Amino acid sequence: MATWGAVEPTETLQTRLRLDFGLRPAILVLNDWAVPGLGGVFFVRQLTWSCVGLRLADELGMPAAAARIAEGIEALASWTALRVGGYEKDDRVQGKRKLRNQDRLSFAAVSRNGAYVTVPFRRAATSALPGLGFCMTGQSRFNALQLAPAGNALAGMVLRNAEVAKRLRNWMINPETQIAQVSEQFKQALLPSEATTEERQLVLAQLMADTRRACIARLLQPLDSRLSPLGTEQGIADFLRRVQDPEHRARLDACFSFEQARASALTAAQSLADCIATASCTWTNLGKTKAVQLAFDKLEKDCTQLSARLDKLSELPADIRSFCNEHALSVSLERRLQALASRVPQVFTVSSHQLDQGIGYTKTLIAAEPADVEEGAAPTWVLPVPRPLLRLKRLHQEIHQGDHLAA
Repeated sequence: MATWGAVEPTETLQTRLRLDFGLRPAILVLNDWAVPGLGGVFFVRQLTWSCVGLRLADELGMPAAAARIAEGIEALASWTALRVGGYEKDDRVQGKRKLRNQDRLSFAAVSRNGAYVTVPFRRAATSALPGLGFCMTGQSRFNALQLAPAGNALAGMVLRNAEVAKRLRNWMINPETQIAQVSEQFKQALLPSEATTEERQLVLAQLMADTRRACIARLLQPLDSRLSPLGTEQGIADFLRRVQDPEHRARLDACFSFEQARASALTAAQSLADCIATASCTWTNLGKTKAVQLAFDKLEKDCTQLSARLDKLSELPADIRSFCNEHALSVSLERRLQALASRVPQVFTVSSHQLDQGIGYTKTLIAAEPADVEEGAAPTWVLPVPRPLLRLKRLHQEIHQGDHLAA
């Protein structure tokens, strides 16, 4: 049996390399600008598992353990999926390396801090639960969330099955008890691809209850899963023109511009990483490198465009403005190089004269997203499109898969 909690080298490496350039708070704000209330949700059962966790925590008198219970349900669902087969590459299943060789599972084994995964699905759903109306508003911690009627209804769609409810409760009440076999009913209640029509209808109703989300969902519906038409300036302009709410349109415009600047920042950081692949390099020599010049010129232009869009908005995240100011045309190239490298301390070591490799240096850099959940996978996006649009597209596709549900 595999050892629980052991961190493989690939896990450590990929965790270190996801770069947010110190902009995580800003990214979270802009994510909510793009698709209000969606958080990091991209499939139906992500919401179901969290609601079941909150309800069981309440029923068992363990509200302080709600997050652990929700994560335990996730782990059990992922373990079940891997035993069934066909989920090895499915990003709705986490903890593959730790779970695939387990022939039985206890709640104690998967509910220890970090024993299942570092970033569970319930964490990415924490803001979505109140945002979509499944929980009462006003709470930022998962353990403090309280189910709203819609959340109770979603959890009830799983727990009304007496066998499933009993086994889940017993599994948590007796945390050392191991589950070795799962029935067909149990599989249907937990597997990520088995969300019922009833679950999907409820999620759809909550999703479309906000007119801004409903508008974006309808605009995305005819696009392909990668949102390819949004890969051009004209495509983005056509999309934004059809967004009904003027404030939402302006915010989305800023979100698209931010994604372009963020993509350029990753390219610029990559140009620096390439230059120090074999040895440290002085700032003067870095500034003379053609690839670095081109990358930082593009970053400066994108930051200038982003600043112009931000000027039209109020309540801006301060860290976005600071980032743009660091890459203004009035700032010397050497200072811009230093500013960006300083935002990636795990990859770069910055001194007054030169740039060197940091303890987490790697030649291939990956952008980070606060809603990222699967640590061992590289991002699948290609275009600089706001990630919430990609998540909404996936969620909407799943909801309508196999049924003709009213949009």
